[in-house]
Amino acid sequence: MTRLTPEQFGIVVRELALMLDAGEGDEFWRVMTMFAQGRFNRQLTEFPAHLQRAFAAAGRRRRKDYTVLLAELPQDAGFNLVTIGNLECDGKSFPLVKLVSLPPASPFATQIPICLTAGIHGDEPDGVLAAHEFARRFARSPALTQSYALTIYPCLNPVGYERLTRENGSGKDLNREFGRASAEPEVRLIEAELRTQTWTGFINAHSDYESFGLYAYAAGPIISERLAKPALFQASGIIPINTDPVIDGHPAELGIINQKFDGSLGPLSKSDPEPFDITLETPNLFALHKRVEAQATAIETILHEYRAVASEGMYL
Repeated sequence: MTRLTPEQFGIVVRELALMLDAGEGDEFWRVMTMFAQGRFNRQLTEFPAHLQRAFAAAGRRRRKDYTVLLAELPQDAGFNLVTIGNLECDGKSFPLVKLVSLPPASPFATQIPICLTAGIHGDEPDGVLAAHEFARRFARSPALTQSYALTIYPCLNPVGYERLTRENGSGKDLNREFGRASAEPEVRLIEAELRTQTWTGFINAHSDYESFGLYAYAAGPIISERLAKPALFQASGIIPINTDPVIDGHPAELGIINQKFDGSLGPLSKSDPEPFDITLETPNLFALHKRVEAQATAIETILHEYRAVASEGMYL
């Protein structure tokens, strides 16, 4: 059980009200459901009456539509949409897709290959929507489009996305299955895809319901931490950084963790030098639009910072 201080509970109440005002009904329902399930030391009866009424009116189940998500991908704005495989679950087919930025006009241009993944946990829509938002920002930025070949895997767990669950259709946490000869079809497709690619940088978009601030796993070479620090700083104008000395069971310093869980997703082919590997985490008790803005800002900062580091010949 996660224990919330009175101050933290007050933040949750405020953020839930923001979700309702912003029309984030699925997220409001998901957070209130966690309290109903007893994940926290606060009861539903402790919430203001209008939040209790809104939760009761939302019903006992919610589902999203993955086809709607695919239709909203910015594929006509600087990206091609490519299907890498199909998943079958509950009699439905779910195409697993990637967005690939368009090649430069000049055949002599050199672009840095970057990978962005999101939605490996179906109950973390902020990463999915931040990937969409960053794709739009990327396409509008000549500095980024000229510098990077960007590949985005915008939702790697479509069944979990529809069900609003962390796990996939067979109840597995996919982010503990990589590199373990997993039988999960999502993992097999993703591993087969990523083994054919060589990246200079790898960014994962996640969120954490137990955290009350931004943080990042920077588990690759030293440059991973060098890039993650300014990314968190820029995003902290939207959501504060988690400065706890231990986060998610790992030692942390100013929101940076220098290790990852076994079986978690990362670059599967190694280049020379080793690619930076950063996992961004937003606190998913905060309003969804704030989490999306914070993640998109952090991702954008990472790429701008890398341009500065590379131009100085400071690959660490």
